[in-house]
Amino acid sequence: MVRSLYSGVGGMKAHQTRLDVIGNNIANVNTIGFKSSSVTFRDLYYQSMRGAAAGDSTKGGVNPSMVGYGSQLGSIDLNMAQSASSATGNAWDVSIGGEGFLQVQDSDGNIYYTRAGKLGYDANGYLVDSNGNFVLGTNAVDNSVVGQQPGSQRIKMTVPSLNPTKASGTLTASGIVYTMTAGTESEEGNVTFNLATKELPIGQKASAVVGSGGITVYLNSKETFTSLDDLNTAINDAITTANGNKAHPGGPFTISSDKDVDFGTGLTGAQIVNTAGGADLGTITMGGNGTAFNDLGFTISEIGEGFTAGDFTPSTGTPTAATTFAVTDSYDAASGVHTYTVTMTVNNQAYTGTITSDQLGDGGTKLYLKRAGGAVGDTITLNCPSQAGLIKQSTTPDADGSAQLTFTSKLTGGAATPSTPSKNLGLGSQGFKLENGTAGGPQTIEDVSGLKIGADGVISAVHAGKLIELGRIDLATFMNPNGLEQVGSTYFSATANSGDPSIGVPGSDGTGPLASSTLEMSNVDLSQEFADMITTQRGFQANSRMITVSDTLLEELINLKR
Repeated sequence: MVRSLYSGVGGMKAHQTRLDVIGNNIANVNTIGFKSSSVTFRDLYYQSMRGAAAGDSTKGGVNPSMVGYGSQLGSIDLNMAQSASSATGNAWDVSIGGEGFLQVQDSDGNIYYTRAGKLGYDANGYLVDSNGNFVLGTNAVDNSVVGQQPGSQRIKMTVPSLNPTKASGTLTASGIVYTMTAGTESEEGNVTFNLATKELPIGQKASAVVGSGGITVYLNSKETFTSLDDLNTAINDAITTANGNKAHPGGPFTISSDKDVDFGTGLTGAQIVNTAGGADLGTITMGGNGTAFNDLGFTISEIGEGFTAGDFTPSTGTPTAATTFAVTDSYDAASGVHTYTVTMTVNNQAYTGTITSDQLGDGGTKLYLKRAGGAVGDTITLNCPSQAGLIKQSTTPDADGSAQLTFTSKLTGGAATPSTPSKNLGLGSQGFKLENGTAGGPQTIEDVSGLKIGADGVISAVHAGKLIELGRIDLATFMNPNGLEQVGSTYFSATANSGDPSIGVPGSDGTGPLASSTLEMSNVDLSQEFADMITTQRGFQANSRMITVSDTLLEELINLKR
């Protein structure tokens, strides 16, 4: 009776411990990096009631008879199986895709191991976990970890100092590279800079609009600039005026070029800003003796750059034999449409174009005359009269009464102004984006961009336009990870049965790669825990009934003396 009483007590204690473990598992179902535990029981010890005896020729053998004293806790085992990872969107969160533990060190120098990769950094640039303990690995040397062996150092992310630099940006137009440079070595020079043109009062070369991060300067379309120095002076004067008569903190701004820029006798604001290319087309001023060319209402608008001044020889009242003008009218009675073929012969080269009466309309239409096989720009552009005005000059009526024109005339000599290449610089084709201006000096982790943790544990970032390495997270593995001791805060410590840690680079040396922006979740299986909880409760209940029944038997024994 006494043995059954104490067996029940031992069973209740063992089941209570198992329930404690189950409760801890369920409580940490959402704890990142948590590893669940399981409980096993073992029987206690036995009292021998009869020993075993071997059989002989006269009788058989006898088995031992033993009475047990209940159960006790056998073991509490860690389940180190990897759990699923959850995406967080935080670049500093990491999970381990395989074997290995992050190394962390507390303020007393104790080293622990964890699968919880909730990381960050402190004000001193040290990589730390969510408990403020240092994450260990390898520090960068000259902003690189290439060739360095894995280790267990506190990772301090050191950003190199910067030399002071002036912000600058480039623009390419017509094969010339223009560079705009800020005047001061500071971040204030990092601005977008645009040049435009508009008509301003004569005497005002430029105006400006200064905003946060951007400057637009308008050059007077009619004012003349004699050099880049003259242009820079006008730009900075306009910026100062727009900035409340204070110099811009990033200025003065200077435009330079990799080739000499020919300003000639001067370029207007429009020529500096407008897109380069094309030509300033020439013109022909015809001499006058009442030619039918002018009577018809045609005038020369412009000539292409294929002409030179010698193509139209000036003369005094004497027609140039090589220059003729012809208009041939083809009339379609069914549609009532006139089709005019206009031909101008210059130095025995014919320039031809066609236009219909519908296209002539009320006048003001331009007609392009081209030379067959001519080069680009070998053209003459005419201003055309109205259809009504042209018909009035007709001398050959059709049978149906509609006017039809066939006319050929020599032209009197006139002065030709040749086409010239465009002087446009094209500085308004795109803006200048001034970058990399800095006052320099010591830098911190806050001065970098694009921070990320690679699969190999390397922490990298972009600084001053270059990719640098700030350190590397190294992982620890154990011969027997189940032998680690849980110490709280999802930390484990090494024990005599876990073996010493082996340090390796993530993704090699038996460790798994890191996955940034993810966290490993708890590996608690709720369905299993609930099933275990039910069987544990029933076991506890059965053992409690054993104590109750044993007590009843003792009560009956006491009542015998009554």
